[in-house]
Amino acid sequence: MPKSKRKDPTEDIPLSQAVCNLNDAVRTALQARLRGVLASTGREVVENPDSKSTLPDYVHSFLTGETNLVDVSVDMVHLLRSSQSAVNSAGLLLVAEARLAGERSLLLVKLEQETGMQATVTHVDGLRTFDVRYLADLLLTEKSKIHKVALFPEGGIKDDRIEGWAADRQLSGKMATFFLERFLGCTQKSEPREITRRFHDAATEWINEYVTDPDIKINYLMATLSELQSPAAVVDPVAFAQKNLSLIHRDSFTEFLESAEVPSRVFDKDIEHLETRLSNMRVGFTNGVFIVAPVVAMDDHETVVLEDQGDGRTSVIITGKVTTATTYAPPGGRRRPKGRDAVDQAPQGGGEGEHSEPEQS
Repeated sequence: MPKSKRKDPTEDIPLSQAVCNLNDAVRTALQARLRGVLASTGREVVENPDSKSTLPDYVHSFLTGETNLVDVSVDMVHLLRSSQSAVNSAGLLLVAEARLAGERSLLLVKLEQETGMQATVTHVDGLRTFDVRYLADLLLTEKSKIHKVALFPEGGIKDDRIEGWAADRQLSGKMATFFLERFLGCTQKSEPREITRRFHDAATEWINEYVTDPDIKINYLMATLSELQSPAAVVDPVAFAQKNLSLIHRDSFTEFLESAEVPSRVFDKDIEHLETRLSNMRVGFTNGVFIVAPVVAMDDHETVVLEDQGDGRTSVIITGKVTTATTYAPPGGRRRPKGRDAVDQAPQGGGEGEHSEPEQS
């Protein structure tokens, strides 16, 4: 796949005319590399019905047995070429039949073609020397780059639309527009902002339902907020559980996430819809008392201190200077009456920075 501008003269692309046979060593090496790529940067994708790309049709025709591997690979090479621009890297396109959980699948890999030298020991006039050869067609060496990957299983054909996985190693988890939209004709199945919100909501719900120790509750919630506010561009739920949760809680946590349609694999993080909810923490008590405090205040273990009384109750010590004391109306309280019965009412205060002092046991 040459790197060229659209206006450049079209040059022939050398194409395979028959299926390549892979020995066990090559197959094992390929599987190991590609599994790692999809596990770390793979994202679920689904066909975009408004796309003009013909690739979903090619995938469908192959997985349903209408087209053979060689013919569909030729179609895909020309489609990829027309989808790229001069800024896209040159490379090789590997099209292969694969198996995913026993299902027939189609695998697409755009990878870097490398060159190198090979030295072989030989003898000349009884003296040992080296025969050095230049290799222009190295494929998937230990340091060669895999640019893009897409995998479409037979079970991903649903209602005449295809679903699968795609990965873009050149954009750290995100995908180039030309690859995802113009070439694959797909869009990400899970929008990052929505899936990030679901992770936050599910993690918070699990903490409150399954964790009884108040200190552990706070620690787990703090870890969740820290994960979402970190500069990392992705969230790995399994790694998060291993790092922040006790062993006895990890399986329950990941199972709860899955039930809330949060994937256990890595996903792109976008907290745009959560930013206002990540700066403060609310702790409620059975007697109706609650406190709202900045996360930093809960984290320093001095401003707000929770002490377990050993009988299921918790006392809270808040250290600081009292600045205000007002009445409080919970958000979304009783609506004001309309019409002639409406009466102007003074606001009752209670902004996010205010809190009620809990009763101490």
